[in-house]
Amino acid sequence: MKLAEFQLKLRQRGLQAFLVTHDNMFLNQDILDSENKILELTGFTGSAGVLLVTPSKAWLLVDGRYAIQARLETKRKKITVVDSQSFTVDVVTLCANNKIKTLCYNPWCVSASDVSFYAGKIGLKPAEEVLPSVPVPPSKVYQHDLKYTKLSAQEKCESVAKSLLQGADALLISAADDVSWLCNLRSVLLPYTPVLRAYALLNRQGGVQLFADDVQGFGIILPMKALKKVLERYKGKTILYNPDTTPQKMLDMVKGINFRRLFFNPLLNMKATKNKTELKGYQEAHLQDGIAVTKFLYWLHQQKRNKLTELDVVEKLHEFRAKRPLFVSESFATIAATGAHAAIVHYQPSKKTNEPLEKNSVLLLDSGGQYLNGTTDVTRTIAIGKPSKQMINDFTLVLKAHIRLATAVFPENASGRSLDVLARSVMWQEGKDYSHGTGHGVGYFLNVHEGPFNMNLNTTSHMNANYVTSIEPGYYLENKYGIRLENLVYSVTAKQKGFLKFENLTLIPIDKKLVNPYLLSDGEREWLNNYHQNVWRCLAPYMDKNEAEWLKAACSPLI
Repeated sequence: MKLAEFQLKLRQRGLQAFLVTHDNMFLNQDILDSENKILELTGFTGSAGVLLVTPSKAWLLVDGRYAIQARLETKRKKITVVDSQSFTVDVVTLCANNKIKTLCYNPWCVSASDVSFYAGKIGLKPAEEVLPSVPVPPSKVYQHDLKYTKLSAQEKCESVAKSLLQGADALLISAADDVSWLCNLRSVLLPYTPVLRAYALLNRQGGVQLFADDVQGFGIILPMKALKKVLERYKGKTILYNPDTTPQKMLDMVKGINFRRLFFNPLLNMKATKNKTELKGYQEAHLQDGIAVTKFLYWLHQQKRNKLTELDVVEKLHEFRAKRPLFVSESFATIAATGAHAAIVHYQPSKKTNEPLEKNSVLLLDSGGQYLNGTTDVTRTIAIGKPSKQMINDFTLVLKAHIRLATAVFPENASGRSLDVLARSVMWQEGKDYSHGTGHGVGYFLNVHEGPFNMNLNTTSHMNANYVTSIEPGYYLENKYGIRLENLVYSVTAKQKGFLKFENLTLIPIDKKLVNPYLLSDGEREWLNNYHQNVWRCLAPYMDKNEAEWLKAACSPLI
């Protein structure tokens, strides 16, 4: 359906406005393009945003990652792009400014917390039939082996039940990645994220029931339509739920249940706190990923780069990753952006936008892999030809910001905001900034973006020991170039009592052609040299003679 057709539908039904989200019934999770209603209506391919539509106007609200991309991909005469730091606040403001008194929405696609926010500020009308969700396609389900997880599903369920269910009768788990982690189950439905799309109901004894449609290979999962009947058995009882990941429809479906909001969810911290087996898996996965990406970088170095395109880069990098043990898929669609494309934070090349690598510029390459023993995510900015002095200085500034956070010692339970500022303040001192967060939690063979932890200026999350996170400051000059440097790290106890520090996971060389050594302090130079020494030590045994010679030079110390 095109936007004009949808607006006609609203007009015919006499509806003032409709809120279109980027979600299906599994909120804040990856979706297929066929399920993406915002893509269908507007052509916008980004992974976050909301669309407010009236019979005559439309506003697409996006965060800083997609400010440029949204304007390039949509028709300005038909859609107004709004740069937003809070979708809910800005939707209410737009409604007030345009005299919209009633907002329609699909209750399967809007969270209970968002509906609660809107209530009292604007009239709400559930209208699932106006823009129904696409049925979930069939999916094969399989177990994530105990040798990778250490803890069995039963152990996890009993631990969560003991922590959560005192004073309650059950916990409704509506986030697909939470269900997948809890039950050690994975699925092959989504191209980059192996989560099982299912809901779970966990009782006080640690027993769990799963609900999903069209799953194959697992007979204990009930169909989604059975969830209502099971919930009806809890009338007069208390069920805990997370309002941020639970669709409003779930609360409306069965009356007479005391749904109690879960203000603190220990399940999220259990999932984010990686055990020794998981941390060892991350290390092994990053070794394999480092081998693959480094072999690719050597290959790239050997090519006539002005003959290569962005899609050539994507295809070849996949070839190298696919050869590594335990590789399953990319962890997201590879970002290979040359020249001005690199200034579009989450640009992904397509046949329509594909460009040859721009000479005397940079290639921004952001990619990752899903391995059975871990998830990877790395960004490297690579010199193509002879980069300008400004490019080199900007890259060095981003490197300094990365090092500032990578070497930080910080209190246990430090806020994601304070850690973000540690890196970002390096940029601020030069009057520069970037429009995305400095880091995000990373799942274990799950979502590459995993809560509850992240690092940005608006977060309320906090860092604990054994969390895995990215560190990825950047700098983007619109219509010219973009720079980002990303490694994954995990938090460990520091020698100072009550403090934490980061240990590195990523093993891929940083392009020294983009480093101005005169802008680095002695400590920063030492960090880079030590990092490269470790990359060389870990990867050299896996390189052939020519690759090893190139890698040795790439990892040689700065003079």
